[in-house]
Amino acid sequence: MKIRIRKVQRKLKEENLDALLVTTLTNVRYLSGYSGSNGLLVIAPQRSFFLTDFRYWEQAKKEVKGSKIVFGERDLFDDLPKLDILKSKRIRLGFESENLNCTSYRRLKNLLPQALLVPTEKLIESLMMIKDQEELKTIRKAVQITDRVFSQILNFIQPGITEQDLAAEIEYMMKKDGAEGPAFDTIVASGFRSALPHGRASRKKIKQGEFVTFDMGALVDGYCADLTRTVVVGKAKARQKKIYDLVLKAQKKAIKSARPGLRGVELDKTARDVIKKAGLGKYFGHGLGHGIGLMVHDLPKVSSKSGDILAPGMVITIEPGVYIPKWGGVRIEDDVLITKRGCEVLTQSPKDLLEI
Repeated sequence: MKIRIRKVQRKLKEENLDALLVTTLTNVRYLSGYSGSNGLLVIAPQRSFFLTDFRYWEQAKKEVKGSKIVFGERDLFDDLPKLDILKSKRIRLGFESENLNCTSYRRLKNLLPQALLVPTEKLIESLMMIKDQEELKTIRKAVQITDRVFSQILNFIQPGITEQDLAAEIEYMMKKDGAEGPAFDTIVASGFRSALPHGRASRKKIKQGEFVTFDMGALVDGYCADLTRTVVVGKAKARQKKIYDLVLKAQKKAIKSARPGLRGVELDKTARDVIKKAGLGKYFGHGLGHGIGLMVHDLPKVSSKSGDILAPGMVITIEPGVYIPKWGGVRIEDDVLITKRGCEVLTQSPKDLLEI
């Protein structure tokens, strides 16, 4: 944690800031190790303070590294004026503009009238894009659990079982295998519902001959995995095979192309062009992928509008899809680590079309 905080302290100098107030809980966790629901950080060039309240005192003492722990009131903003580093006149205090609403901003201004509040954007997030070895170890564990659970859930697929029953089994197996739980609401979408990119599991019963799309990921020590696979219940029809093979071709081409220096928009194009050439471009309506880490949708973005540049240590998803209304859809998603020379596919679940 000290190394991460030092990186932020160097950023303070670059941004001409005397201190930074960190209120986004995922960023607080990244910089301190704290996993509770009420905490914030104040980082200055030479010091760092972590604030929480009585409920999390023992937890903070166990988890927080690299910052001095300050025990305060439940509303932590009330304790900010007590910190010596915030008492200087005309202090330039950065805050996370995407996390602080107008009410909180006005309150902060009243509590710290001597401070010049300076909005920052993605200051911490820009550091979080590059994963260190400890983070990669945890993400690998989350991916491995997700792979194992996917292989197990195949045994439960049969006509008559509901999407919600399958989702419940997935989340139960994740916890049994050591995960905190799912990284996001598990998606199980069958038949015509597989054309819904975010079709959360419903009471719909699985039918013979249908596509079933699973989008699932385990959460381990706060870090996410993200896997999507589409299978067929019974024998696949010719059109199902054709659409599946197209999506798989697009995904494989993107994986082969992924490397440092490539912009998100360029990687997105490698897969999108394959689907467009087949005349189905209008049915691929989302970005090719996104970063994963402490958030399941993290930076960098991999989309048709993304200028983010891939670099070694980033972990992204590569997940093209085709979604045809009233018929069904296919998505195939892997978690991929950008390396010095290309990429490493972390996900190991099979990608050939499975007929269950």
